[in-house]
Amino acid sequence: MSCILKVDSITKHCVLSASLLTVLGVLMTTSLAALAVDVESIDWSKVPVNKPRLYYPGQSSYQWLRAKEHKKAVEETKAGEACLRCHEGEQKSLGGILVVENRLEPDPIEDKSGYKRLSVQAAHDDQYLYMRFSWKADGDGPGNVGNLMRFDGSEWVWWGNHRQHEAVIDEGEPAIYPDRLGIMIGDAAVEFYPEQGCWMTCHDSMVGMAEQADEDEVGEHPVISQLYHSIGIPITNYLVRKYLPGSRTEGTEWAAVKSEDELMALRKEGAFLDLIIWDASMTNPAGVAADFNVLDIKKIDEGTSALWPNGEMRQGPKYMFDEGKVGFSALTEADLADPSKPKHLIVGQNTVPFDAGKVKEGDMLPAHVLDTGSAKGSAADIDYAKGVFADGKYTVVMRRKLDTGHPLDDKVLKVGGNYIFSFSIHDDAAGKRAHHVSFPVSLSIGPGKADIQATTLN
Repeated sequence: MSCILKVDSITKHCVLSASLLTVLGVLMTTSLAALAVDVESIDWSKVPVNKPRLYYPGQSSYQWLRAKEHKKAVEETKAGEACLRCHEGEQKSLGGILVVENRLEPDPIEDKSGYKRLSVQAAHDDQYLYMRFSWKADGDGPGNVGNLMRFDGSEWVWWGNHRQHEAVIDEGEPAIYPDRLGIMIGDAAVEFYPEQGCWMTCHDSMVGMAEQADEDEVGEHPVISQLYHSIGIPITNYLVRKYLPGSRTEGTEWAAVKSEDELMALRKEGAFLDLIIWDASMTNPAGVAADFNVLDIKKIDEGTSALWPNGEMRQGPKYMFDEGKVGFSALTEADLADPSKPKHLIVGQNTVPFDAGKVKEGDMLPAHVLDTGSAKGSAADIDYAKGVFADGKYTVVMRRKLDTGHPLDDKVLKVGGNYIFSFSIHDDAAGKRAHHVSFPVSLSIGPGKADIQATTLN
């Protein structure tokens, strides 16, 4: 009986002797598929590659797709026609048009690409779905610096932002925004999602969109603001994030959220979307990914995430670097371009409690910390997600249990099932809506009629 292992990136074959099989006889009752849980042993050269086309969407939204400006496709979209029915093969031209200033891009980013190919491979056993992604980055190097807090001599303030933010454009702050990959998972339980994908979650009232909601009103809303209240984010960051039309009582009005009982009924029906986010700065240093879901709001799954804010912005940081381990307590602006200087606070590895006596004006600390030791519950489901940047290209490998055991947060995947995935990429310090997105992509767990067929490991 043979198995395929990877050792130092070289694929080697090994033969399990009869004596070893005897010693490990207890494993004989387990299927070979169940044994293939070591992600690093998968030989990806034997797994087919699919290359979804991603493009820059500008300020296109759920509402825009159903507006007269969408020209001849308005009635078709309202009726649930698939975006690809009209736009098959047009992603490159669409991205090129939308990335420049016109009715769907009021704030163009200089030299921003409009089109990107994402290589996707998928495999499975009877427990896990394994995925491998690769793409060419637009930036000159890895976008692995996340949000920062800077001490201005009297208080801690946010430092750096995405390239379309007014602080970067008008106030001269550096463009800092981590590269990230988004994977949205759903099915027909969310109306029109199989046909229109992530546009079901994107609305004119959201941050950076055409009719962005008033921050004060969002901050006072009992449902939408609850996530931000709980982690101490200043009211200036109370902005509408993704949501589904089915979670509203008045069309798609952002404030008209259904009752808790109605939302729970939708969750039990599976009428929500699963969202995994791998981030080069805020999750990759710990080898995990963040696990969100989208219904009334985009929010982290129940439980305790490995990723948390570093204290509260107004009160200051909770952690700083352990000088004894890394040689400094806080970063300076010059350190940001030094690849030898760690940019991430990982609890239990390079952190100590914050000491105000060790910082001076201009010092900076990451605005988030990673603590895998305390991660638990549904929020900690994506426990393996590792990315590498080399030669201008990212490669990310992750795993996700088919059934995480958390059906109110995560879609339950089954061998033989067919699901709808949507992909997104942020890079080159572009954030919020300035990303590349795919139209819906079907994926089958095993053989099936789908764009991507997850290879059965055996």
